Amino acid sequence: MKSIAPLAKFMFRFCACSFVFIYLTFQAWAHDPGLSSANVTVGNKQIDVLLGFAQKDVESMLAPGTSHVNTETSKGFAAIQSELEAVAKNGFNVYWGEQRVTPELTTARLKDARNIEISLRFQRPNAGRIRLVATFIERLPLGHREFISVQSADGANLGEAMLSAGDNAFQIDLPTVMASTAKANQSHSFFEFLKLGIEHILTGYDHLLFLFALMVVCRDLRSIFTVITCFTIAHSITLALATLDIVRLPGRVVEPMIAASIAYVGIENLIRGDAPKWRGLITFSFGLVHGLGFADALREFGIGSGNFGIVLPLIGFNLGVEVGQLSVAAVVLPILWQLRKNRLFVRQWVPACSVVVALAGSYWLVERIMQD
Repeated sequence: MKSIAPLAKFMFRFCACSFVFIYLTFQAWAHDPGLSSANVTVGNKQIDVLLGFAQKDVESMLAPGTSHVNTETSKGFAAIQSELEAVAKNGFNVYWGEQRVTPELTTARLKDARNIEISLRFQRPNAGRIRLVATFIERLPLGHREFISVQSADGANLGEAMLSAGDNAFQIDLPTVMASTAKANQSHSFFEFLKLGIEHILTGYDHLLFLFALMVVCRDLRSIFTVITCFTIAHSITLALATLDIVRLPGRVVEPMIAASIAYVGIENLIRGDAPKWRGLITFSFGLVHGLGFADALREFGIGSGNFGIVLPLIGFNLGVEVGQLSVAAVVLPILWQLRKNRLFVRQWVPACSVVVALAGSYWLVERIMQD
């Protein structure tokens, strides 16, 4: 019996400790990590967001030096209002593609003694799909949740989600803009896409290198006019067909093909020298491929979503690409033709440039295939 007593005491203490541990664990789990709300209203011209927080959650969002401020009174709330608005402005983001939309207006107010509201207003982007990202959740206690509800101006539900620090983004398709608003914004959309076309060609290093490889062996105005015209006609055809969803190839196929076209032109320059035969036909063929790449970029900005007509933005983007190409040609060609007066440049530097083009195209080809 004496040998059993120590064992009984041990079992009693073990069970008691286990009970306390389990109780404290469940208490920790039962602790409310916090729940905030985001009511999003999509209008024809703007997107309004109303964020709702409990006072204790707001204290977690503020800097350590201001977290002790009493927000229950108007005076105390005024002390942290500007900081709270800054947190909301930087912590709730609207994206279309990779473009971030900055709120035009951010206002925080004391709803009652326990709750605070922050309203944000964004200009509605010309996109068919946007992402709503709540990065401010990272400032809140672990396990905090954000219930987001999106509706149109007429009250139609567009989607709901529960966001967290690990999953803080919600993607929605925007409803069609009313016809009167679409007509009023057509010219605005045209110039926006004209600008996008210019930016796309000027920042598209692969397209620019392809054009450079074509131009470096052109000896006169006629030859450069031929290759640019063939490239323009070709990419315009596939840009229109792909944007209209008549023809479409996945990016994992198009991007390596663009890289292959760069490598090919560089190698052809080395093998055939100045003014290779059938250069116009080769340029046209590869121009069809580059047009598919342009279409992928254009679709990211909502073409075909119903927010605006498809014709004017398509023309605007394509015209922007042409303006960008001609701008590059206007700068590069006079320099190349001046350099070509030097025989050393023609014999040594033109082949050297073609080697660089071929190596760059080959590297991108391998890289893009490996990524897929």
